[in-house]
Amino acid sequence: MEKMDARKRYTQMVLKQSFLTLLKEKPVNKITVKEVCALAQLNRATFYAHYSDCFALMESIENELIGAFEKSLRYVNSFDVTALIEAIYDMVDQNREACQVLILGNTSSTVLMRMIALAKADSIAYWRRVLPKADEAELEMLYTHLSNGLMHVVVEGYEKYSKDETIRFVSRVVKASLSLFR
Repeated sequence: MEKMDARKRYTQMVLKQSFLTLLKEKPVNKITVKEVCALAQLNRATFYAHYSDCFALMESIENELIGAFEKSLRYVNSFDVTALIEAIYDMVDQNREACQVLILGNTSSTVLMRMIALAKADSIAYWRRVLPKADEAELEMLYTHLSNGLMHVVVEGYEKYSKDETIRFVSRVVKASLSLFR
């Protein structure tokens, strides 16, 4: 049983790597199962034993990234945007190739949108406690503004700025924004 699991994991890893390589060159809707299999040196029956199509394969990769991000978030104490950025860096560092293709330089990424949605409830609950003067609509707008804007700073600046520079900037922006509601 253990041997099969290792083989299954290996097969999925090879398929994912081949798919990501192709995704660097063209969009998912232009990638065929045949191309993925040729690059992975596996037959199509093997592909279909794991995924129904290339979109399912991409969703599987995205779900792994979201899982890694959720795991990073669990280690975050009093929830704040700096911690969110730390969690994003952790996830990117651990999943370099997938992030390179699916997130970095792609600010319309569905993975990014899902990450922002995941952190929303905790962030707003945290701010509700520390910003008693802000009403619900303001908290919602504040989250939309900060999470989207700062997420773009991280994604577009990932290889341009250091993690510390990014966190320093984000902390200043967040402090300034929150001070408007104290």
